[in-house]
Amino acid sequence: MKLAAIVGTNASHSYNRQLLQYMQRHFADLAQIEVLEINQLPLFQKSLPRDQQSAVWSFKQAIKTADGVIFSSPEYDHSIPAALKSAIEWLSYHCELLDNKPTMIVGASYGPQGSARAQEHLRQILASPDLNAAVLSGNEFLLGNVATVFNEQGELTDKAAVAELEKYFTNFVSFTKLLNQRSPQAALMAIKQPLISEAFVQFPTGKLSLQQIQQIFSTMPFEVDFIDATDHFSWFSDKAERVHVRSVNSLGETVQECHPPLAVPAVEKIISSFKSGEKNLVERCLTLQGHKILIRYYAIRDVNGHYLGTMEFTGNVDHLYELFKNGSFAADVTTGASKKAADSTDSTDAATGASQLDTAASAQPTTSTAPAAPDTTTGASQHQE
Repeated sequence: MKLAAIVGTNASHSYNRQLLQYMQRHFADLAQIEVLEINQLPLFQKSLPRDQQSAVWSFKQAIKTADGVIFSSPEYDHSIPAALKSAIEWLSYHCELLDNKPTMIVGASYGPQGSARAQEHLRQILASPDLNAAVLSGNEFLLGNVATVFNEQGELTDKAAVAELEKYFTNFVSFTKLLNQRSPQAALMAIKQPLISEAFVQFPTGKLSLQQIQQIFSTMPFEVDFIDATDHFSWFSDKAERVHVRSVNSLGETVQECHPPLAVPAVEKIISSFKSGEKNLVERCLTLQGHKILIRYYAIRDVNGHYLGTMEFTGNVDHLYELFKNGSFAADVTTGASKKAADSTDSTDAATGASQLDTAASAQPTTSTAPAAPDTTTGASQHQE
């Protein structure tokens, strides 16, 4: 289980941060807790340019992919800090990240009441229509006299408080599991095992069962994402160790919502060129965390040329690069099937096969003067063109 824990203050020293860090260590066997800071977030404003929202986007992604959220808030003037209120507004503006999201509230303060009034206000905020968080009631953890209950190692020394926190957190884990059984995350089961596994799809070139189709996409060395004709993220292949990690919670989002702000202009430009018919393929190469990554964007069209969406094809090509450096491709040219095809003067594949298709994507179609052969006019080569 993955949980996002929000430090509800931008102060450099905070016992609420210390409380969440303690929970992160203490409950490591029950859940993976990611502690999120809000001190890098800009103050909420509708007109903030998209290229200044990178920190906001990363914050939203962490909340989106979490199974549940923990808020830890101090108490300022009987309420929550302004920085936390601003962060919450980012989570509700034009998005539904907290809608029915399992949520727990904890808090620490110097006084004996342990941020009780701030927690009550936070509960009211999270229950608002634009947020609609599923806050676990009756399990709010109040840590008072906080300056005296942590030792130098950051461990909570109040045994009664530890027992209470363990009880509430265990309840929250059960609550989160229960809610997620009926949440959009249940769609993961549909990804891993199609509901109609015995059904099949008939293609012009053969048929495949739904289970076979799913496993083909999962086994392919490249990962595939699809943006539909309305510019919404509608599907991704369930592949282990993806370059671009995707979540079912992102399905249905616009391209602006599911891409980092700095990448949005480039993505919009690519899709626009596909819709206008100006381009059918855009590719880029980059190095990411020391790996060579190839990304290809394809315009998907029906048989009449109408735009259906954009396919993003992404993969790690380190292995191919090493094969090239080691001369593996050169060896095949001199000894393998490619030479046999090239040496044959009457082979239709030499004129129309895969080698020629490699250059067709970047060149204008040409008319072949070779005599027509069955494969040239009706076979796979023509279909691939």
